[in-house]
Amino acid sequence: MDETTPDKIKRAAYGAFYGLLIGATFVFVAAFIDLWLNPDLPLGVNWSAFAMRLPLLGLGLAVVGAISCWWQERLPGLLSGAAVAGLFSLIAALTTSRAEMSAKLAILVFAFLPVAAMNLPVAWILRRLVERHAAALQKQESSIQIARLLLVALALGAGFGYFMKMPARGLAATQFIYGFLQNPSQANNPISEVEGMQSHTGGPYKLYTARSKSSTEGFDIHAEYEDGFVVRCTVIVYPGQKPYISTCTADQ
Repeated sequence: MDETTPDKIKRAAYGAFYGLLIGATFVFVAAFIDLWLNPDLPLGVNWSAFAMRLPLLGLGLAVVGAISCWWQERLPGLLSGAAVAGLFSLIAALTTSRAEMSAKLAILVFAFLPVAAMNLPVAWILRRLVERHAAALQKQESSIQIARLLLVALALGAGFGYFMKMPARGLAATQFIYGFLQNPSQANNPISEVEGMQSHTGGPYKLYTARSKSSTEGFDIHAEYEDGFVVRCTVIVYPGQKPYISTCTADQ
């Protein structure tokens, strides 16, 4: 029996809802996981990354969920959902790439199928959640079963977000800088030589860490003070070795 369009829209709406829920949970956990795991460090939230990821991943997974669940047959839904997820992944990656446009187009063409195949589990998860949701609606105590599905979706988003935590070497670099910031006047403290640092001793600040743009083994760490003063340091951390500061500058 052929489905009606309203039936397809209803199922696609469920897929969009679960995709949005997983994507939004992922973004929230990814933004705050380092703060929860390291309460001893004055870490800040990268709100610009949060504002970019929330619509990109939330709405992106909502579209993937809707397309994956539009078809009554499972295989067309999975293939189309994986294709859209792969396309989104490539576009997001290439948007931040510094490669020329011709190179980006070549990557988009040749990498599409492998990336789409890698995103097949995403489409399957969303499709499976909606199938279980539809089955739960036909049973007694459906609200309890649907609540469990919602918890599964939240757990999936939170689990993927957990892996966005700061890497061990990045954490070591951050703790290294934090130790110097706690006492800028101590002997052999390279941060004490930064102009304006002495006048900000003891002032409240937030720490932000990112992969270094100038070193494959480094991390760019900056401390933002409430009055706008910013200290930027690049810390090199080779595996199995102690971190050391490459450069430190200040923005007044």
